[in-house]
Amino acid sequence: MSALASLGRPSRGTALWTLAAAVIVHGIVERLGTESPLSLSLALGFLLGALPLLSGMLGRALPAALLEPLAGGLATAAAAALAGLLLPELAESLDGVVPLHFVLLLVLGAVAWLEPGAAGRMRTLVGVEWLKLSRGRLLRVGLGVAAAAALLASLAHDPVKEETTGWTQAAASVGVGFWTAEILLFVLGATAIAGEISQGTLKMVLPHAYRRAEWVSAKAIALLIAAVLFTIVVGVVGVGFSVLDAGLDDVTRKAPPGFGDTETLTVVTEGAVMRGRLLGTVLAYAASLAASALIGLLLSCLFHGLVPALSASFLVFAAIKAGKSFLGLAPATLALIYAHHPDELRRQTEAFGRAYNDAIWDHAMVGSALHLALLTGGLALLAALRLFGRRDLHG
Repeated sequence: MSALASLGRPSRGTALWTLAAAVIVHGIVERLGTESPLSLSLALGFLLGALPLLSGMLGRALPAALLEPLAGGLATAAAAALAGLLLPELAESLDGVVPLHFVLLLVLGAVAWLEPGAAGRMRTLVGVEWLKLSRGRLLRVGLGVAAAAALLASLAHDPVKEETTGWTQAAASVGVGFWTAEILLFVLGATAIAGEISQGTLKMVLPHAYRRAEWVSAKAIALLIAAVLFTIVVGVVGVGFSVLDAGLDDVTRKAPPGFGDTETLTVVTEGAVMRGRLLGTVLAYAASLAASALIGLLLSCLFHGLVPALSASFLVFAAIKAGKSFLGLAPATLALIYAHHPDELRRQTEAFGRAYNDAIWDHAMVGSALHLALLTGGLALLAALRLFGRRDLHG
């Protein structure tokens, strides 16, 4: 009876977290396209609800220690199963007008800020965290490194004979720039909290009447702002140099003259179409940067030390960016990884820029990239909030 009494009534934050977790689980199950969505929803919901609470078992009596993860897992599993039943009906009624998971997570986040004083505390915390991040050497040097990587990729680009415009050069340049930026955002995320622990500043921050969830959320918002900055810098450098160098006009192909004819110039893809494709590629990369930063933040919440957090972030980066060679993943599995789609969109854009006859543009891939990045980033943030809220910071 005492163990049950120790659970108490779920807080408002816990209820909102459980609903957000259910939305994320539904999105993952929908992406996987499994034949038994209810079973998978229950399993993923239970794992997401129970595993982050296991870190709070240390130093507690066994019945009470096991009861909280069990209750959290069952509650999240039930919410995920309910979401699996209700959300498809809601999506059908909306007729695909709005991105359902994004809107629901945005609404839940807004509701969390409606608590008296929460918005003011978050503004203060975000300002403090962004000030620390922007004044840090890592962000400033990282922006310069990403810009230099994009510029060097443009300078080193060797156009083929059929390449008469700068679309392939621009796509290759932003690809290298974003690849570099993704490493740096993993590092920024991994050092966000593990760095505070290593420097001993964590004990000075948390006692100032700030909740752990709000502090982690402020770190996440600062990292997302950094991801936007990296996107702007890499996009401006990579695309801007290509505009000045080769131009971003219509993609054309020269047809050899026939008997008695002159050489003709055929427009393969209009410049306006190519701009849309390059923009879609940049948006997919931007979403990938945001998701990577939040995964780094999760790793920062998971490890006490800075070195383990950084080591884990590099391993995760290698896995998601080189899954085929690093882990031997099949193409169908790679399609479920958020970082796969931006690279594939870049390859397609490069192929169109070279006027290849077999170039194919997958119109659904941009939406898939944004959706997967949203689900991955949301899952990482939810796990970070839950995990850090139950962590023993004195161990």
